[in-house]
Amino acid sequence: MASMDYSLIADLYDSYVTTNLDVPFYVQQAHGCGQILELMSGTGRVSIPLLEAGVSLTCVDSSPAMLDRLRKKVEARGLHANIQEMDVCALRLGKLFDLILLPFHSFAEIVDPRMQQTALLRIREHLKPEGRFICPLHNPHTRTKLIDGARKVRGEFAAGEDGERLVLSSIERCSSIPGIVRGTQYYDIFDQEKHQLQHREVSICFYLHTAESFEKMVEKAGYRVKAIFGDYEGGTFKAEESPFMIWVLEL
Repeated sequence: MASMDYSLIADLYDSYVTTNLDVPFYVQQAHGCGQILELMSGTGRVSIPLLEAGVSLTCVDSSPAMLDRLRKKVEARGLHANIQEMDVCALRLGKLFDLILLPFHSFAEIVDPRMQQTALLRIREHLKPEGRFICPLHNPHTRTKLIDGARKVRGEFAAGEDGERLVLSSIERCSSIPGIVRGTQYYDIFDQEKHQLQHREVSICFYLHTAESFEKMVEKAGYRVKAIFGDYEGGTFKAEESPFMIWVLEL
């Protein structure tokens, strides 16, 4: 089950995904590390700040369109990264890393439980014995409160050099399959006179792990839980109120 076809919106992605909420956390976690692997790196929202902080970074993503934009950003800034097009479930890089990151709750985009387990095993094969794997997830207790089947506007964003505006909205519904959320994202682009120029629709699908189920999964894959943060300031995870589950795993 595909989570989302990023080729349909790669040209718009940087217009509406502008948060840097987690970036200082990752830069701090990367400090002093040797080789770092970022999985599902996309267009480089986290990659570029890491590279600018001077880390040695390998970036992996399965979307050629997203990686094309990442490569152009890296080149334009005079930076260097090892950029690989690859599915995390078939990860084969032939080297080990001190730190592996999977930012932006992207592990949730792997919705098949068998492939989730496969991904964890492939990632483990690339982690040094003393290394860390950081995998943030939504906290299902707080995230499901936002899922009601209604179409909601997520924001309005600049989307071009001529004053175009992107209005992003979406519908999310809990599936009959436990843990799976399905929906549609709508991308409407308007000119300065508010005439509609484009309309795009993209199907989405993601998996909401409970803390208990994810812990069992990572332990089965051979990890040990070093820490679980509830936010990117390093706060204690509280099941009833934390927005996130930020898992720090080791072997």
